[in-house]
Amino acid sequence: MKHELTILLLLLAVLLVSGCFNGTQASPYTNTTPGKTLYNLEGASRWTYTVAMNASNTTSTWNMTVDNDKNDPRHMVITTVGNGMNIVYDIWWNKSTYQITRMHANGTTGNNYQNRDVSPMQIYTLPDSGLTYYFVPFQRVGTINAKSPDGQLTPATIYSATDNKGFSVTYLVHPNIPLPIRIDMNTADFKIRMMLTDYK
Repeated sequence: MKHELTILLLLLAVLLVSGCFNGTQASPYTNTTPGKTLYNLEGASRWTYTVAMNASNTTSTWNMTVDNDKNDPRHMVITTVGNGMNIVYDIWWNKSTYQITRMHANGTTGNNYQNRDVSPMQIYTLPDSGLTYYFVPFQRVGTINAKSPDGQLTPATIYSATDNKGFSVTYLVHPNIPLPIRIDMNTADFKIRMMLTDYK
């Protein structure tokens, strides 16, 4: 009897954890919002974020400006300036799939200079540009008052996603602003905060 009770309790625990109970199956994507809805890439042609990264108790800051060309094929020019960087990335991407088809880097990082095509995977070395987490499902967490580009506190909706390695991305979104007004990216090793300072 004790053995059967143990099996029953284990089965109940498995059903609760997996979301299966009374014939229903919980999906990890239930009530989620895809990352593509958190940016309106058709609604802005240029924007700037101030980026602050903390790693190993050291904080680095720089500005990232994105020029968003709406022609086909789509083309973004991302300029990063500050913290020893002065580099321009040209990024071409497919309008339907949002796949990066080509990426070119031109500029300096410290004493290193490059002017060459780089792997499209290098998009992941940049702070978020609106393309990186386009298909990731985000959970709506709640609302908070956050500073908008004009310096006013405004209510923003919080959306967050975490992978199975402890990396999380959180967006603060205002319905009347085409871009997230704040983006947080965190792991055990670093924290990045991006604040939208200007857009048009």
